[in-house]
Amino acid sequence: MSANAEHEAGAWDAGSEAAPDADDSADAPSPMASTTPPDGPVADADLRAELEEVRERWTRAVADYQNLRRRSAEERAELRMQLLAGLVSGYLGVLDDLDRALGSVDQHEELKEHSWVDGVRLVRQNFAALLTGSGVTEIAAVGEAFDPLRHEAIAYQPGPEGRVMAVVQRGFEAGSQVVRPARVVIGNGEPASNGHADDAGGAAAEGAAPA
Repeated sequence: MSANAEHEAGAWDAGSEAAPDADDSADAPSPMASTTPPDGPVADADLRAELEEVRERWTRAVADYQNLRRRSAEERAELRMQLLAGLVSGYLGVLDDLDRALGSVDQHEELKEHSWVDGVRLVRQNFAALLTGSGVTEIAAVGEAFDPLRHEAIAYQPGPEGRVMAVVQRGFEAGSQVVRPARVVIGNGEPASNGHADDAGGAAAEGAAPA
């Protein structure tokens, strides 16, 4: 074989070794294939589940915020009533004095003609209106079931057991805060007589004048 023929055969073998295999290139995975997002029913189900989870978290967050606002408002209102009860308790003695003064006037006909009596009544009415406007109300007592949280029993007398028969001193409350419990006479379950009924009325009148 000549030198030229050997050179051409060597070049052909080198070119064959360097040429890529078409079948191998076709089988190699494309680098973009792994970044393609999945589609179809499975992907839709995953999106719906994620959306539902986000919706539930949002609903819980809104509910928690609303509960926080409600609790904060209730705590502020409770604190306001506590401060009001502490302030008003120091002034109830003045109201008691006005009630006793007017009660004495009712027992002396000659005093009712004095003009200053009307002034005392007006002061008492304005004082009571101020308390009511501030949220302070009188504790219900006569005829009510005895409540140890709102009533203070100082005596017993014949009458329905556990019922308030008379009020010796009025009680007041501001919301759920008791400013001063009502001092009351409680029925002991024995039949009431006219004499005891009159005594109860006298005790009530002695502790408080008509509003």
